[in-house]
Parts: sequence; C-alpha cells; structure tokens
Amino acid sequence: MNNKMKIVVIGGTGLIGTKLVNNLRERGHDVLAASPKSGVNTFTGEGLAEALKDVQVVVDLANAPNWEDKAVMEFFQTAGRNLLAAEKAAGVGHHIALTIVGADRLPASGYMRAKVAQENLIKTSGVPFTVVRSCQFFEFAKGLVQSATEGQTVRLSPALMQPIVSDDVAAILTDVAVAEPSNGTIEIAGPERIRMDELARRFLSATGDPRKVTTDVHALYYGTELNDQSLVPAGKARLGPTRFEEWLSRTIPQKKAVDQQSAPASNLPGNVTKVVALLLCGIVFAALSTVTVTMAATTEPKEAKVTELFSKDLPECPGKEGLMITVEYPPGSVDPIHRHPGHGFIYVLEGSIVMQVRGGKEVTLTPGQTFYEGPDDVHVVGRNASQTKPAKFVVFWVKDKGAPVFIPEK
Repeated sequence: MNNKMKIVVIGGTGLIGTKLVNNLRERGHDVLAASPKSGVNTFTGEGLAEALKDVQVVVDLANAPNWEDKAVMEFFQTAGRNLLAAEKAAGVGHHIALTIVGADRLPASGYMRAKVAQENLIKTSGVPFTVVRSCQFFEFAKGLVQSATEGQTVRLSPALMQPIVSDDVAAILTDVAVAEPSNGTIEIAGPERIRMDELARRFLSATGDPRKVTTDVHALYYGTELNDQSLVPAGKARLGPTRFEEWLSRTIPQKKAVDQQSAPASNLPGNVTKVVALLLCGIVFAALSTVTVTMAATTEPKEAKVTELFSKDLPECPGKEGLMITVEYPPGSVDPIHRHPGHGFIYVLEGSIVMQVRGGKEVTLTPGQTFYEGPDDVHVVGRNASQTKPAKFVVFWVKDKGAPVFIPEK
C-alpha cells in the first residue's frame, strides 16, 4: 500500500495516537484522529459509519475508561464488535489493533483477559488484520512507581520487562499501517531487557527522588503476580532502537526533583519550572496554615467542594496561568472519570484519598504525601478512602489561561 490512503486512528489524540497521526500525515495520507470528542464513539457506535466511509485502514488504540474486571471486558467486547462490524460494512481493508505483550499469559488479570478477548474478536471478524502486541512504554515508568508507592517505599516485582519508548511504537505502527495486513500477530519491544524493580530504581535516581525500591516477588501488576516470561516477547520481536537510559537522559533532567513524589517540575518549560518551585512552597505553607473543620458524615453532600485560593498569569510563559485550589471530599465522595488540561501538583492536607491515573494502579495518599497528574493523564479513580471522615488536599495547576480545570471523560 504505497498510494495515499484514508486512515482512521481510533484514540488518535492519546500518547501513541497523536504521534501516529502526525507520522502518517507526514507521509501524505489522509488521517482522521477519531475520539468521542470528535463524534466517533466505538462503545456506543456513534459516528462510526460516517467516519469509516471510503477508509482503507483503521488503527484501534482506544482504551477502556474503567478497569474494573466486568467493565473493562464489556468495553473491549462491545467497542470491538461495533468497530469491526462497521469496518466490514464499509469495506475497510486493514484493521490494526495495539494490544499487550504477555496478555495471554496473565489470565488472573481482568484487564489482560479483556485484551485477549479483543484479539479474538479481531481474528474471527472476517476483516483483514494485524495485531500489534507491545511491551510497556517508557513513559509509564512514573505511573508504575507512583502506583507501587507506600510512604517512601516502592514495592515492585523483579520480573523481566522489555519496555519501549512511545516514539518507537508510533514509528512501527506507521510502517504496519501502510503495509499489507499480516492476518497475524507481531510483537514489539525495546532493545534491552530490564527487571521491573531495577527500571524503577533508574527512574528514581534520574529524577532525584529519594524513595527506595523494595523487591517483592509477590507484588501485583494489573492484579496478578509476574514471572520472567510474563512481560517479554515469546518469540522474535521487532525492536525499537531507543534505550531506556537514552530516553531518561533527554527527558528527565539529572537533578533532584522539586517534588519528591511527583513528576519533576523541570519537565515543564524552563520559565514554568521557576514558578512551580515557588508555588509548591506555597502549597506547603497552605498545608501548615490550613485550619480544618470536622464535617459530619450524615449531613455533608457526597460531591467534592472545590475552592479557588488564587490564580496568577505567568507573563514569562505566554498563554499560561497558575491556579491554586483546595478540594474537600466529604465522607464517601467519589469523582467521575476525568482529566485535567494542565500539570497538577497535589498535596494531601487531611484524611486519606485514593487516586489512579490510566496506566497506573490505585494509590492511597495520606497527609503530607503528594501526587502528580499531567495533561495526558486520565484520572480513572479519585475518592475519599473513608466513609466516615472527610479528606482535603491542595492542588497547584499550570495550565492554559482560561481553560477549565476539570474535563469529564467517558
């Protein structure tokens, strides 16, 4: 397939999708980055028929908004059936799906079972296909560490991994998209194998984070224990060229992070880094000076209360502003799935909160602990850990001026 093609990328606005769409457009193809926000919803079927008109290739990068076992299985089965039926009706010539290396070797994980179910639907659909199983992405190192943190300890399995950077994933998917369907499965990985606990140590060292990694052979990943065969290719794989140390050196400044348990502020533009450092000091001051008020579980509403403390334009960063807020969770309060179009630095003041971003595990935070969310993170869990006591935290945002802080996700 060397001529100009019409290609639809489902999930085309995410980490991999954005890069893939750009790559394909640079090669001269007509590419639609499809998502619920653009009116294309694989779970409901909305917009599929129109989006797939005259399309030759579909790349499915969509992920489930809820990773609870039943919900994630329902998503991949329903979305898969809807998408494949629409492709068959439209005469699409190549369906490509990004799945996970080792999914079929981890049946105790509900998420992995759902990915295997997705693959099986593809193989029996009658639509020409290529399944691309990828190892974990370098960019998920931060979420991996955060999800395994208990106080100042990061508890992780020593299982072997062969992670790959998102740029290399997108480059391989680009080649697959313009090639003929294989009607089979290919596996992709990075150039070197590394143990999960060691990867976390390297990441923490690079960011100047003082947390210590504890090796635990029983530590869970996606709800299941691992061995050395769980997360590495079973046979010959196509390898990306970028090594983990190379990625660290170009993306993570080799100095101590401003926030010991969040992503380093120096990941932001240089001028914003200075502002973040100063305002994070303000967060600590707010934590020391805040007077908490006990709320009765029987009278408070379940919705979180958000209070703006102050906002300030960042003249050295045109179009950006800093915003500091407090969030109060009544007992039992639960957030809907959402994301934030900016960089958020969270500091817990009282109570206990449970957080999870897509790609990570649930983490429970107590007073004095911190959490980071970036503009590409989808917040799938946010709630008060207690049904009887309130919780409160302060957040500093660096975001586009005038942009909403909270954007619901389906």
